[in-house]
Amino acid sequence: MPSVDSAGLNDLSLYPRKSVGPMPPSRPRVPVRPNFSKPRSATAASTGVRPAPARVNGSTLQKETQWLARAVDAECAGDGVEAELCRQYAEHWFRVSRGQD
Repeated sequence: MPSVDSAGLNDLSLYPRKSVGPMPPSRPRVPVRPNFSKPRSATAASTGVRPAPARVNGSTLQKETQWLARAVDAECAGDGVEAELCRQYAEHWFRVSRGQD
């Protein structure tokens, strides 16, 4: 244990000092770019991100009908959010067919 002098300070001469040499030359910092080619470990369902809807082919009226059918299917499955999304797509194609969009 180090001794305490009259001023109440520890005698630090018992501990060897580490030599501090010159600092290594610093390299310029290069920003790290994300690697987008890595496979993602989390699925879209677990992160809460909704995947892009599947493409619907056909005329505007066929697309409207198909989106309405998807809305019914989603409602039957209990997914009200998906059903509303499909209804919005159907409304979009309805407006496109009428020239309103």
